[in-house]
Amino acid sequence: MQKKRSIVRKKDITSDIVETAMAEELKARDFYKKVSTQLEDKAARLKFDVMSDTEHRHYELLKKWYEDNFGRSPKVVRIKTGKAVKVKKPEKKATYEDVINIIINAEQKAYEFYEEAAKKTKDKDAKKLFDKLADMERAHVTQFKDEFRVITEPSLWCAEEDIPWMLEV
Repeated sequence: MQKKRSIVRKKDITSDIVETAMAEELKARDFYKKVSTQLEDKAARLKFDVMSDTEHRHYELLKKWYEDNFGRSPKVVRIKTGKAVKVKKPEKKATYEDVINIIINAEQKAYEFYEEAAKKTKDKDAKKLFDKLADMERAHVTQFKDEFRVITEPSLWCAEEDIPWMLEV
């Protein structure tokens, strides 16, 4: 009887967090896939396909943890507006820079979500999982901030003589 109570208590907080996180990771996966399909450049498409796959791996990590700890498959339900990570929606004619900014914001919110989740849970294994996911989301923030700097800051460009294959023939 004692063991069942601890599972119920653990479920109260942690299962809600994990279920919310799973739904958000699937949403992120779908977002990156949608962006990818709208790009002509193969390298840019690949980058967003990789991010889509990464978000799906986050989902799988959460799902496995849930199944291992609660002994059943989680119910992925639509997230209540109050629980969802709120991110600015891109305009219909958003530029690449606009999309990168939205992604930076979304990944930052995901990082903050997992950091807060790690503080809220009493379960040591869940805390480790949330810390790991927070680190991954923080790495995504850094990656996209760097991407944004490269495409928006002219000071990052090299002098003409530094650029390979700038030969006069």
